[in-house]
Amino acid sequence: MRKTLIGLALSFAFAGTAMASDYIVVNSTDPGIKRGQAYDAGAKVALATGQTLTLMRASGEVTTLRGAASGAIVPGARLSSADTARFETLRALVQPPPEGRTFGARRGGICPALEALTTLDDIVHVAETSGCKTVARQALEAYLAKSGGPTQQ
Repeated sequence: MRKTLIGLALSFAFAGTAMASDYIVVNSTDPGIKRGQAYDAGAKVALATGQTLTLMRASGEVTTLRGAASGAIVPGARLSSADTARFETLRALVQPPPEGRTFGARRGGICPALEALTTLDDIVHVAETSGCKTVARQALEAYLAKSGGPTQQ
């Protein structure tokens, strides 16, 4: 019985890793596509003509797609499984924060100044280790504002 439970736990862990996506939606003019939604590289997105979709990879690469009559294709290659944890941290930062108070959100220490978080590595590190998710979210927004990203047709 114990071996069965361990086997099930491992299969769920590996299944979660296999299901990681490649891109996170960081902005969309299409009301049907929400911030924090994930897409795989090569996926076809129903993005109408005139609509835009801005995506980010775990590496920090930002890409903006423009809709067409046939939609849009998400570019790039699949991420390695090593980027899965980073992807999920970034996805959590991009999604709207939980409403109301969250007790125990900080694990101690003082949050760094927003201006000190200039790289994606710094932002992810603060979000994962210090529990300063609000500062990490603000730093990610500043990072995205600077990144802009190339436009894909």
